[in-house]
Amino acid sequence: MRLRRVLAVTPVIGLLGGVPVVQGADTLSVYPTAGTQTASPTTQISFRGAATAPAASVLVSGSATGPHSGTVENHSDGNGFSFIPDQSFQPGETVSVQVMGYDLVGEQNGSVSFQIYTPVPHLKLVPNPDAGGTAKKSQHFHSEPHLLPPFLVVMTKKGGTAPGDLFTAPKISRGQDGAMITNKRGQLIWFHPAPKGTSIYDFRVQHLGGQPVLTWWQGKTLFAKGYGKGVIYDTTYRKIGQVTGANGYKPDLHEFELGPDGTAYTTNYQPVMYDVSSITGTPGQMGKLFDCVIQGIDIKTGLVKFEWHSLDHIPLTDSYFRFIASAVDPFDPVHLNSVEPEPNGNLLLSGRNTSAAYEIDPSSGNILWRLGGKSSDFSMGPRASFVAQHDVRRRPDGDITVFDNGTPPQSPSQKPRPARGIQLHLDMNAHTATLVHKFKRRQKTFAASQGNVETLPNGNVFVGWGGSSPYMSEFKSDGSLVFDARFDPGGSTIGTDTNSYRAYKLPWSARPYFPPKLALESVGGGKLEVYLSWNGATDVAKWEVLAGSSPSTLKSVKRFHHNGFESSTRIPSSYKYVAARARASDGSVLGTTQTVKR
Repeated sequence: MRLRRVLAVTPVIGLLGGVPVVQGADTLSVYPTAGTQTASPTTQISFRGAATAPAASVLVSGSATGPHSGTVENHSDGNGFSFIPDQSFQPGETVSVQVMGYDLVGEQNGSVSFQIYTPVPHLKLVPNPDAGGTAKKSQHFHSEPHLLPPFLVVMTKKGGTAPGDLFTAPKISRGQDGAMITNKRGQLIWFHPAPKGTSIYDFRVQHLGGQPVLTWWQGKTLFAKGYGKGVIYDTTYRKIGQVTGANGYKPDLHEFELGPDGTAYTTNYQPVMYDVSSITGTPGQMGKLFDCVIQGIDIKTGLVKFEWHSLDHIPLTDSYFRFIASAVDPFDPVHLNSVEPEPNGNLLLSGRNTSAAYEIDPSSGNILWRLGGKSSDFSMGPRASFVAQHDVRRRPDGDITVFDNGTPPQSPSQKPRPARGIQLHLDMNAHTATLVHKFKRRQKTFAASQGNVETLPNGNVFVGWGGSSPYMSEFKSDGSLVFDARFDPGGSTIGTDTNSYRAYKLPWSARPYFPPKLALESVGGGKLEVYLSWNGATDVAKWEVLAGSSPSTLKSVKRFHHNGFESSTRIPSSYKYVAARARASDGSVLGTTQTVKR
């Protein structure tokens, strides 16, 4: 019989990276979870539900490598720790784990065991080429000449829209990818070009430590996947954090979700060799597969709080994708594309290639229910079924929103149908899913990939129409369209025109840590054009131009209203030195440009 640690504390309910746990109990959740078949050779072993444990009490042994020594590092929220082995594990071996004085979730015969994946031999994943260059159409600014964002054209705007700015991450085959904020009129507020050779996905406002922050994924893309990192900026546009993945995994482009207590949720695609006999009928046949790995990472420490592997829980037979043994790229049976921590502590997932959504228990990794697909636990009501969906989310009222792409995975015999956003009500007693509302543009809009549905605070719904569709739309709860916009250049062919993985409408207030910019241009007639901008500033109401014969003799010569990303005015060309101040609506000075010599 195992001797249990006696804890002289009163049990209280806490959060395990968004998962309810009983602090003070002697049962720990462990990651990789019991029975995982595709853990990384460089995995740490993470425990949740206790503040710490001495390294000597963690017993780890590999079936090929034997006992492993290591160190213990605590999670920043004080409710977990990770054991970092001193050496890697070997592919294919089984690892057993014990913690003296504690029971572990999923343990059998006193320990939890998991298996290390076997890598795909000689596999080379080649990133998509970045054409770079300048697009046929792009915005140009005298004061910020290196910024070349696309235009955003507002086509429909009616009463009843929710407040907020538009957040997109435009990507284009030739031109400048980046993170972009525009106002409700489509005017640029902030643009951040992606570093050369990389793309930006899933750009939005989230909250960290109770404060609004900008977040996005940045990295190199492969077809429908990516390898990169999550990035976090504050309201002055300073980079305050990044998440580069753990256990040998690199975050994928599909999700960078900030959950409670400083946890970042990421998706990761890991190529592994795996038994495919369930779909080929050949006993023992191995094939190249992508394992979809979800991680919950402690932002402050980089340690893993949670890890989940799709191959352990979703049968290959549930996939609508076809396995082709001779294919160069690994088979992607599930293709997870969204992860959301729910108020009840569970996680809500979306699997494109299974046309299904899942709710999972993070402590055990078990699937609690399946919505849609081949193994749905719900009877799907009229027009409630979805195909190759993205961005499954829980609404405040408990309903579920889905971006229904309508394009069957790898099914040339099935014609795609127009994409739509939908709201579903799940009856947990009757096990039925009922369509509550659908959200569609007037023109048929097809979206072979990507897209999202955002529920706004006033009850409206904002829809980003995804890859190959340059549109974003806002609807009232009854489905009536109140806002519609598009990128220019835009188009309908993947990889050739501007589109955004997701699009959001969110409140944002910021003041850059860097000063405003000023540029001068002689325009004849004894006049000098003064161009002014402050990339990302949201509270500039007026500009004040200062000019003089020397930097020390500058005086105020003109004030005028801020009227777009770049405002301009004219002053006499007799002035040799010019600067400007950005002022708020109350007249206070927000920032001052450098002094520029004519």
